[in-house]
Amino acid sequence: MEIQLSGMCGNSPKNKLAEDLAVALITGDTKTLTQLLTDDAAVELVGGERYPLSAVLEGSASVPELTALTVEHAISHGKIAAVSGNWVTRGGSRFAFSDHYTFATTKGTEVASARCYRIKLT
Repeated sequence: MEIQLSGMCGNSPKNKLAEDLAVALITGDTKTLTQLLTDDAAVELVGGERYPLSAVLEGSASVPELTALTVEHAISHGKIAAVSGNWVTRGGSRFAFSDHYTFATTKGTEVASARCYRIKLT
């Protein structure tokens, strides 16, 4: 799989954390998810439900195989961050995403909640 990162994270550890979390959520990287989300974190798929961390980790096993993932933007300010981009599955389906995160603290070392928009393009 080809992953293209935003290049916007040079001097911002919070931007890097947000970008890493977006990639982990989309690719189903449970190791990174457990490192970056608080134990009581919740992930909401907009238009769907809100899931506790345990359900997110279980669901990571069923992530479709991707051929490409592009992170276009990763920004943060205070206790919030946003990441956007797109991905392509092995079957050729294309999706756009926009994730909005709330850090557990202003230090920004863990995310307490995520609101994830997923839009199928083709």
